[in-house]
Amino acid sequence: MKIISILNQKGGVAKTTSTQNIAAGLNSLGKKVLAIDFDPQGNLTSGFGLDKRNLDYTVYDLLKAKSFGSGTLSFNDVVVETSFADILPTNIKMSKVNLELGGVPGKESLLKEILKDVYGYDYVIIDCPPSLDTLTFNALMASHEVYIPVQTEFYALEGIVELMDTIDIVTHRMNDDLRIGGVFATMVDSRSKLHIEVIGQLKEFFGENMFKTLIRRNVKVAEASSHGISIFDYAPRSNGSKDYKSLCVEIIEREEK
Repeated sequence: MKIISILNQKGGVAKTTSTQNIAAGLNSLGKKVLAIDFDPQGNLTSGFGLDKRNLDYTVYDLLKAKSFGSGTLSFNDVVVETSFADILPTNIKMSKVNLELGGVPGKESLLKEILKDVYGYDYVIIDCPPSLDTLTFNALMASHEVYIPVQTEFYALEGIVELMDTIDIVTHRMNDDLRIGGVFATMVDSRSKLHIEVIGQLKEFFGENMFKTLIRRNVKVAEASSHGISIFDYAPRSNGSKDYKSLCVEIIEREEK
């Protein structure tokens, strides 16, 4: 079971829509996938067609149960099956984690402990919040790899160095299995000279870690998420569908070679 965090502390880089469509794309290619919504905004939960305001339990409840040694709540109580992947959903309650678990010993390892008892999945894809806090460290502690979506804009590399430093700290001090699994460009306009220049900078900076697939700017992707379905179901012939399917093929080639 490969556990992958989708992470970039810069907002608006298509992190959540990428998580949704990578999960759906891997599933369409025959893989069993679990998605984890670790962002208190709960947008991935909505993107999976769930009403985040009316959930019996969320991953927040699972973290609290694990942190305080309560055995009354299990993974199976929280996980929700959908047509394209299973999900551990969340909502705004997740924003209380940093405050409520601040003094809990080993708080950065709670998700890792939860996933130790989870079996049957080929991939676990974690949608991280756009910040470097307790939730993000939990995701990194549990993960084998980090995928970084980067928007092709002038400030694309802004904050990446800080993110790389954080990953390096986690790798050397907390999780020596963690590595950068890949970087992919999002919202690409191939007609834009700036976008071509930025992609060149990304390839130079990340080298072989850069995925070949470029996720082109496509309004259908956002529309699909707003309808609570994947791009493959909403607009199967769109550029968004083609790009995410290509990215998922690349992921499988990398992870299972």
